[in-house]
Amino acid sequence: MTAPESPLPAHVGGDGSTSTEDVTRAPAHVRGGTRTWLLRRLWLLLGAAALTLATAPWAVWVVVDTAGTVRDRTTEAVLETAAARLALTAADRAVITSFASGHAVLTGPGQDYTNRLAAANQSLAKVAEANQAAAGAGRLQVVAGLVAAYAGAIGQADAHYRDPEATGLGAADLWYASRLLHAPGGVLEQLETLQADQRAALAEQLDDGTLWPRLLWSQPASPLLPALFGLVLLVVQWQFFKRFRRVLNVWLAAATVLTLFVAVALVFTAFQRHRLVEVGDRVDTVLAAREAAVSADEAVGQRALADLLSGLCGAQGCGPTVDEFRAGLPAPVTEADAERDTDAEEVTAQTAAATESGGRGWLVPLAAVLALALVVTGMALRLNEYRYRT
Repeated sequence: MTAPESPLPAHVGGDGSTSTEDVTRAPAHVRGGTRTWLLRRLWLLLGAAALTLATAPWAVWVVVDTAGTVRDRTTEAVLETAAARLALTAADRAVITSFASGHAVLTGPGQDYTNRLAAANQSLAKVAEANQAAAGAGRLQVVAGLVAAYAGAIGQADAHYRDPEATGLGAADLWYASRLLHAPGGVLEQLETLQADQRAALAEQLDDGTLWPRLLWSQPASPLLPALFGLVLLVVQWQFFKRFRRVLNVWLAAATVLTLFVAVALVFTAFQRHRLVEVGDRVDTVLAAREAAVSADEAVGQRALADLLSGLCGAQGCGPTVDEFRAGLPAPVTEADAERDTDAEEVTAQTAAATESGGRGWLVPLAAVLALALVVTGMALRLNEYRYRT
């Protein structure tokens, strides 16, 4: 009866090491069987490593890249578009108030108008740099042209209003300028559409702006693959201990530690993405507050314009156009606080905190490459001991 095959080399040292000479003393069929056993484990580990350690860095990179875009471009594009709308309605309200109060005769449109218009142009420049909307560039060109026409009409209204005999022309210029902002298809409507487009781009980036399966975005599913690969490594090391009586394979143990690091990094990456999704809610809070300020400024400014025109037209009225305009005005408001705290700076700070990756964008790929190299090295050393077949 043939003796059972032993997986052990002919000689195992006190420290569990073997020499090539020792291995070659074992029967050929033993060496061949052990080598086949090792090759199967090697391919198993390489397949698991390819699935895990190649995809995990991709998953991390996608979140980090999306976070950078949201922080540096998309959030700014949304907030600055809303800021431009608010600044323009506040500027229009300020200049109408200046004309209606008679201060324009001495001070012109006023410093408040000048500051607001400058702030609006600055916001529009920021939107142009950070634009994420597909049709944003073309719409911004239209807005820039309309804003320039608005400023020119206000300057013309100021010149006419200073002439006592051309006050009516000044009022007509003021009406024309204000309609450039508020009329259908005007600046405010264009910016509202642009703001919606920028917000849609933000939602797309936060919701599904990736090529990665949704399974890896959820928690705790994101570290599932690295954890399973770490378990496979532990099983293989246990098999090594049972077959070769070696307490520890240092190379595979180090690969296991790095794999667990990748799993933990994916947990934090999943949490980071959840924080990014919350950024959208914070942005919506700011947009709602600014929308309320825009509506309040628009109501006050347009009603003041209607009163100014009615006073200049006298008893004969200003005609059906102005009458329809007055009839369509919203209900008067007591006060429009265009300077209300919208927490925009706080949202920007929270967005920066939510996009902080702690270096995972380069640490995870590095750990994955090192783990793969350690797996290959650890298995190759064992295979090297059984390279002689005869």
